[in-house]
Amino acid sequence: MYEHLNLKAWPFQIVPDSDFATVWAGRKETKEQIQRLLFSMQFAPKSGLRLLWANFGMGKTHTLFHLQHLCKQTKGKLIPVYAVMPQRATGFIELYRAIVSVLPYDFLGEQLVKVGNSSQGSVTLNPIFEKSPGVVNALLAMRSGDAERGTAARQWLAAQPGLSSHDLHSVGVTYRIKTPEDAVNSLTTLTRLATFKSNPLAKLVIMVDEYQRIGELRSKVMQEINSGLHTYFNENPKALEILLSFSFGREDNVSYLLTNEIRSRAEPQTISLDVLTEAQAVEFVRELLAQFRLNPDDRWAYPFATDAIDILVKEIGKRNAITPRRLMLYANHALVESQYSHSIDQGKEITADEIKHILADPRLGMMDTV
Repeated sequence: MYEHLNLKAWPFQIVPDSDFATVWAGRKETKEQIQRLLFSMQFAPKSGLRLLWANFGMGKTHTLFHLQHLCKQTKGKLIPVYAVMPQRATGFIELYRAIVSVLPYDFLGEQLVKVGNSSQGSVTLNPIFEKSPGVVNALLAMRSGDAERGTAARQWLAAQPGLSSHDLHSVGVTYRIKTPEDAVNSLTTLTRLATFKSNPLAKLVIMVDEYQRIGELRSKVMQEINSGLHTYFNENPKALEILLSFSFGREDNVSYLLTNEIRSRAEPQTISLDVLTEAQAVEFVRELLAQFRLNPDDRWAYPFATDAIDILVKEIGKRNAITPRRLMLYANHALVESQYSHSIDQGKEITADEIKHILADPRLGMMDTV
């Protein structure tokens, strides 16, 4: 808490942070795109594959975190999972592992109990587990309270190498997840379990960030990953949403990185983030500060003077494109430097002249690499 700044927390986050996900400032068009996406995902039972494109520093990851936060407010209709595309994947198994490692296993365990209560006979015989029956025993091992069995079960589900026969026996499984087909079968089983009777329109929402990394891989590996994703999507015509995000300078590259099969299944509704105009940047700062106020304040820019924000934005625009990350970087630097210089007293504002002086700091050029 920063009482003398009339701020309940520090507002300038440079690194994406899931705890910061409740905050949304400015960018009204993107906010509208997100609201349309949320409506669409909840309204229609069919699965969807969607794309998010943005250049570096535009707030893409924060947008995904914010979407994840909003999904959690839907009372089980949308079950969000945020994963990051591995940097040096050798096949679909690595993407599978990235997704499986962040699944909500406590929730899946509760879902397994629901399936068991609605099944006659062994829960393993339920059609949900037809493609990957080992999932049942793995989840039971996680719920057993036995740390060793639980760890082995997580490693088995994540297709981790090195599991011994003893480990497999302790989990109660007789096979390993080794091939793309095995991985698709396991993901399909987990998807159907996650959405089992919890809600007629419940969906698992899988967000894969930094999917442009697939372009750094050999063509054969790229093909395998896209093919695995395509097969997984086809296996789940309902109850699944896949959102792929891309970071690079040209939106055209999205098509280059995806197969025709995936492109043909992508929804026309996408989310895109572009550079901010000066007016949009000022509005961004205004709304950001408003969400961190301890008490109502007529001076919307405090601890900055209003014209200081104008100067801050103009200076960024002179040097480079105005992005949310740059706004955060420069505003953070200005506020910290001002605090160090003379500790702002209650009511004193950072002036436009002070902003000009602070932004003349050559260190900013070295820091601004986004």
